Amino acid sequence: MARILFSVPPLTGHLNPALAVAECLVEQGHQVAWAVHAKQIRDKLPPRAWVYPLDAEDADGPGIADPKVRGLESVRLFFEDYTLPIAERMLQPLEASARSFQPDVMVVDHQLPGGALVARKLGLPWASFVTTTASILKMSPMVDAWVANQYRALQGRYLPAELIVERPDFSPHRVLVFSTETLMGDAHARVEAPYRFVGPAKGDGRRKVDFPWDWFQADKKKLLISLGTVSRDRDTRFFEVMMAALAELPEVQAVMVAPESLAAQAPANVLVRDYVPQLELLDRVDAVICHAGHNTVCEALSRDLPLAVAPIRDDQPVIARQVIDAGAGLFIRHGKVSPAVAKATIEKLLSTPELVANARRLGADLRAAPGAAGAAEAVLELAQQASEPSLRKVA
Repeated sequence: MARILFSVPPLTGHLNPALAVAECLVEQGHQVAWAVHAKQIRDKLPPRAWVYPLDAEDADGPGIADPKVRGLESVRLFFEDYTLPIAERMLQPLEASARSFQPDVMVVDHQLPGGALVARKLGLPWASFVTTTASILKMSPMVDAWVANQYRALQGRYLPAELIVERPDFSPHRVLVFSTETLMGDAHARVEAPYRFVGPAKGDGRRKVDFPWDWFQADKKKLLISLGTVSRDRDTRFFEVMMAALAELPEVQAVMVAPESLAAQAPANVLVRDYVPQLELLDRVDAVICHAGHNTVCEALSRDLPLAVAPIRDDQPVIARQVIDAGAGLFIRHGKVSPAVAKATIEKLLSTPELVANARRLGADLRAAPGAAGAAEAVLELAQQASEPSLRKVA
């Protein structure tokens, strides 16, 4: 039996793949513990999960960077206002958690570098989880150098000089990417690391939610519209434009993941829900309109669904470009789209055979990937090597 300590940020897109992998490990009889910001995500973990809270007593937990900022400025703010502060604050409580739990291996989200620093300090093998292919791409010499400098400064405040590396967020043992190289393409250079592409997690450790399945009509085309949990509340204009467009398309039904306050103005063919069983919905819809969040894109393509992508920030423009370059998606300007353009895009999305054909091609590749089971196997490979002095020795 292996002991595995997970540490992931309190963001749904990062938590869901980890939940699926942890579920595989628990089913095999291994012990799993979570070192997380419990105030924010405890209700999303299994009821009997072994949890080490990383929260400060006088704080509500980390918040995401300003959602109105885009482009390279959003990268800078994400590092300065989120990644680095959360890493700094979690080092001591996470180190204490690791010393208490005595894991054979750690699983650390690549956007939570504090976990990687703790693993390195304690001599523990760890696997990095990468939930978006955008994170493994080199950006530009100037930006890459800036990122490396931020990581050096962070490490210098916690680790001895001999343990400092250029990219501590990537494990030298395993870097598990929840995507495929086919979707990623080869247009951009990658940061060097021992990657293993496992595809989307496929498993479902998410909380269950009721849904009125009888709302669907058999003779209608069906859409899922979502901007993800981080982006959706930034404003309501995009949703209002989509509703105006769909009001003129009575032959289409759409489930819109949006604030429920919008339900009162939704046309009859639009169902507004605050939270949905996304995986089950994807099995029933014909296409997806989304923000190009990596998990949503992979989950949709895994079901051969074409997408209309409306990227907003962070990695979303990169993922959107990958979908479009692969011929499986259409572009929507999130902040500029009009009802007329939205209507034309929806009609094209639901009637273009080439989009479906390319989505099926990518879907076959994604389905062939090992998913959560493959990621769990890779984690256990590290755990089995934990007895080697070169890999593990918690001081």
